[in-house]
Amino acid sequence: MKQIQTDFINKLGIGAFAYISISEFCGLFEYVFENILIIIKTEPKIIIWLPGIMSLILFTVIVIWGIKKFNKPIEIDTRKVLNSLIYLYFGILIAQYLFIYFGTDFLTEKYSAEFDFYNKANKGSLMLRGYLANIPILQFVVFGIILLKNRKTVANNV
Repeated sequence: MKQIQTDFINKLGIGAFAYISISEFCGLFEYVFENILIIIKTEPKIIIWLPGIMSLILFTVIVIWGIKKFNKPIEIDTRKVLNSLIYLYFGILIAQYLFIYFGTDFLTEKYSAEFDFYNKANKGSLMLRGYLANIPILQFVVFGIILLKNRKTVANNV
């Protein structure tokens, strides 16, 4: 009985850490992509919406890939997988911190004209940013749709 409880808790942790790791990775991708677009002098309105859309697409692709890859009836060491996902999550957080702390200062100093242009041109786009605040909600919607679509195959493997 204790093994079943531990296995259930580990599987719950695997799902939680897999989801937040994917979300944090996509957030890091979005931030880096936005900085790249600023540096190559892309139009400011595109810089506002394109990274968020690309992040949502990347999130969807990773979730679908993960479900297809791990939707096989195989025995896994749930404790080992959970530990790996916890390390992955904190690795992504450290990468985010390092990029934001060191990378942003470096980029704004080296490409100050590009960042100034982006900031000046971006002043009137609060409405668009408000719409883009719904992207995390779209991630939940996409995740729910993917799980509902694959529920028969996921449920059969339990």
